[in-house]
Order: sequence, then C-alpha cells, then structure tokens
Amino acid sequence: MKLKARRISQDLRPHLSKPVIPYLTEGLGSGPPPGDLAAASMIFIGGGELAELPNLMKALSREPLAGLPVLLHMDLVNGLANDESGLRYLATLERLDGIITVRPHLAPVARKLNLPCILRLFLQDGRAVERGLQVIERWQPDAIEIMPGVSFLEVAERFSNLPMPCIAGGLIRTPELVSRIIQAGAKAVSTTNAALWALNRAAGRSPV
Repeated sequence: MKLKARRISQDLRPHLSKPVIPYLTEGLGSGPPPGDLAAASMIFIGGGELAELPNLMKALSREPLAGLPVLLHMDLVNGLANDESGLRYLATLERLDGIITVRPHLAPVARKLNLPCILRLFLQDGRAVERGLQVIERWQPDAIEIMPGVSFLEVAERFSNLPMPCIAGGLIRTPELVSRIIQAGAKAVSTTNAALWALNRAAGRSPV
C-alpha cells in the first residue's frame, strides 16, 4: 500500500495554537459550518458510521475548513475495526490527518502509516495515573488526551515532563475552566460544547 503524504507531521504542537479543539460527534449537518469551528487550529471527530466517513471527509475538504487538520477517534466509528486493518483503511483517506484511540499498541502502527496518534487516557484514580505514565513510556504516542479534562488540574505536574503535548477533554463547561487547564500546562482542551469554540476567536496564543 502506497502511503499518503500527510499535511501534518508527527509533531502536533504547531497545530495546537488555539485553546479549544472542536469535537464533532454528528458530522457537519447540511448547513454551512459554524464560524467558530473554522476558527480552530484542529478538529476532532468521533462517532458515526464507517460508510459515512468518505462524505464527511469530502465536506471537511471544503472552505473554510479545508486547511484544518482532522483527527478521528477510530474506536467510536461503527463498522471500523479497531486494529491494524482499520488503520490501513484510514490511511487511504487523504483528508484524514491522524487518529485518536484508547489502544496504545496502535500508536507505532499508526506512525508507520504516517498517521499521528493521540492516546486517550481515562484517569479515574492514582493507579490509573501510574499505569498511564507507564503506557506512555512504552508506546510513545504523539500526544495524550486526558479524560476527564477536569482531572488534568490534579495531575498536571505528573505529566509536565512528557516529550509529547497533553490535551484535556471531558467535563469542561466554562471559559474559566478552559483557562485554568491551559495555565496548568495543557496545550488545548477538546470539547463538544460549541459555546466554548468561540474562545478560539479571541485567542492570542502563539504556536508552541
């Protein structure tokens, strides 16, 4: 299989220049994309059917979204295998720039396919933090998404020396909480809350 050339590299930091990553769970709908969506520096997609992916990728190829990196939470796509065969299929989608997964062993496979990989970690207690750090050291994903996002405020110091950026997602409902999480060291937060996407318009942060 001939690998597609990606518009972004394994280093995701230059694409985390805005504080909020919109997380789409129901596609784009039939209308024009919200202006606040276009103000982002990256888009996450989760959910939906495998058969819908090509049309969604086509919609994301139109302006004003054509220049934004798109990463797919492959675990949540109905009909898509959560394994190497599923990754090989995703690697054929030219508009797709990377993946999100809870399966750490897919990180090196994705890397071979030129797909940056964000590993999602659920940190429900101290043991999960320790296991998460061990998993990161072993599998070396390109970025980490910590769930729920509010937990990042408690564990930020433990993740501060990682070589890859941290993103926080889940239970983030106010601009004030977004600000606190960014100040604690997260490069961005991901959210389905469209009201928070507007924060990207006022963001003056430079790429890291």
